[in-house]
Amino acid sequence: MRIAHLTTVDLSLRYLILPQLEAAARLGESFGISAPGPYVTEIEKRGIRHVPLHSSTRGVNVIGDLKAMRQFWKALRTIRPDIVHTHNPKPGVYGRVLSRLAGVPIVVNTVHGLYATADSPLLKRLVVYGLEAIASRFSDAELIQNPEDLDLLRRRRIVPVSKLRLLGNGVDLQRFNPDRVEDRRSGARRELGLEAGDVAVGMVGRLVAEKGFPELIEAARMLGPGIRVLVAGPNDPAKDDAISPGLLEKGRVAGVSFVGMREDIDVFYSALDLFVLPSHREGFPRAAMEAAASGLPLVLTDIRGCRQVVEDGVNGLLVAVKAPEQLAAAIAALAGDTELRQRMGMASAERARSQFDENRVVDIVMSTYADIAREKGLSWKLASSAGGDVIIRQAGATDARAIARLHGEMIDTGFLSTLGPSFLELLYRALITSARGTVIVVEDDGSVIGFVAGVDDTGLFYREFLRANLIRAGIRVVPALLRPGTWRRVWETLRYGTSREDGVGPELLSMAVAPLMKRRGLGTRLVGALQDSATSKGLRAMKVVVGSSNHPAIGLYESCGFGDRHAIEVHSGEKSLELVWRSPGS
Repeated sequence: MRIAHLTTVDLSLRYLILPQLEAAARLGESFGISAPGPYVTEIEKRGIRHVPLHSSTRGVNVIGDLKAMRQFWKALRTIRPDIVHTHNPKPGVYGRVLSRLAGVPIVVNTVHGLYATADSPLLKRLVVYGLEAIASRFSDAELIQNPEDLDLLRRRRIVPVSKLRLLGNGVDLQRFNPDRVEDRRSGARRELGLEAGDVAVGMVGRLVAEKGFPELIEAARMLGPGIRVLVAGPNDPAKDDAISPGLLEKGRVAGVSFVGMREDIDVFYSALDLFVLPSHREGFPRAAMEAAASGLPLVLTDIRGCRQVVEDGVNGLLVAVKAPEQLAAAIAALAGDTELRQRMGMASAERARSQFDENRVVDIVMSTYADIAREKGLSWKLASSAGGDVIIRQAGATDARAIARLHGEMIDTGFLSTLGPSFLELLYRALITSARGTVIVVEDDGSVIGFVAGVDDTGLFYREFLRANLIRAGIRVVPALLRPGTWRRVWETLRYGTSREDGVGPELLSMAVAPLMKRRGLGTRLVGALQDSATSKGLRAMKVVVGSSNHPAIGLYESCGFGDRHAIEVHSGEKSLELVWRSPGS
């Protein structure tokens, strides 16, 4: 399974979705697609392949965005992912559209926070909601972090309701743990220059106005002595609202300490007495969740996202947006009441344990992939090679899609595979329901991971299939018929089985097992089940045709009792071997 996550910059790959990338790597190949940056080396050390989009930017840049789209299209054609998972804003729009147009089987998007809310200007809402409505038609599932966004998208019918899933958000509860705070607190406070009696108020975020820095700096001027305000976070000069050098200097004069980007942000939290985030817009703020998990009381603005982290008066206080006086008053109230801070800090830690576990988020993402893969007949790609007992059973009509996908990818040198999964699904559905056919599947944890198909008489089955399905089959193979040589191969396929010099009509038509499930003897068990079925029908022999260069398959069939080799050509110029199995006593 090849799973690719698309974001704007590598910082998002590292700090927002790294656990999802690592979970994808455990299934197969994991790709992070973004602008290159300082976090690529660390990402690749985790077993994730980084694909650079050199023109991708966080800001508005029409020419750069068009170039990034072209680079993404090339990446899709190169890595050919099974799943593309996009993340808004910009990659969530063009990523979904281009992935579907490129034929990616599964497309999933995460809405980290709509860039317009109910109180945004009408034009902004029309643009944001309109783009979301269009792009969501190209995805299979929409994972919404914030329940308020989910309610809006569902109520306004912006996204098809069947695609919506509440994802939530989470952090590493082992790393951000109040039990670890005391061990590091004194050293962290000493490093930040804090005195024993100081109340440390911390904020974490990119240095942009949208995060509420102008209000924080104004509030800092109103706070009394002994309250220290510290800010951890990087500059973001690409954003239009990046904090100017003049405002930074104003903050320093007001007593705000800017400590820069910190990799040990968990240590930073351990030095604090309370956390503040006066943001103007959030999806589901990670820094606030980290602070809550670290056992800190919180002062946040009363907006979507922050309301999901703070229950006002329980684990923190909510204040109005762009209201520095309220912000200062809330900070002062908590700074002056040690018992209140302790009580709210304990409530924050409990809220984090119950609602902000990133493992739960990863589970939802992976189960979403599995559900869609099962619907599309691709669940075998998500199967684990460490599986235990499997079930071997007769196929039902609902298995046809999974069998067709397995055939198309595992028997990719055969002619039938070139006719496409839609045709194969129709063919296998007919074979499963035909009195002449026998299709047996192997199932692991509800997923079809292998199959074998046989028929009592190949020529008769093909003719019956065409009489019943000529128009539907014709529509499905139109694109393939435009390729040179296809008509000839169709004619040769239809003629196959009309004469039998060897006198053997029953045939093992196809067999495949998911790659991760090989070396478990499932192929041998499937062939054995088909042979048992043939014997129970009173069939005395069965043949199989294999490409003469397909030595692993030839060896498998010979180990199952197939012999009497002789060379044939089903399609002109393509050498094959026919092997025959005869039932005991024949």
